[in-house]
Amino acid sequence: MKYVDIDKIYQTVPLDKIPWNSEETPDKLVELVQSGKVRPCKTIDLGCGAGNYAIYLAERGFEVIGVDSSPTVIKITTKNAQKRGVR
Repeated sequence: MKYVDIDKIYQTVPLDKIPWNSEETPDKLVELVQSGKVRPCKTIDLGCGAGNYAIYLAERGFEVIGVDSSPTVIKITTKNAQKRGVR
């Protein structure tokens, strides 16, 4: 099995070129939140990447912790969250 340095990917590849990074929140998640089936609560986003979904939830009153193995992407996520006014 070949080792992939995820942190190096986030250091060298623009976010819009990373295939698993999607800025668009999945329709199912939006539906669950908008319908009230999932209400603001404490939640964790494991493998949060750039934090797009965690930020989406935080903007809607969820208390979110984003976890990722890449220190680089956590810094990116923190900056993005700050720009959008969430922790």
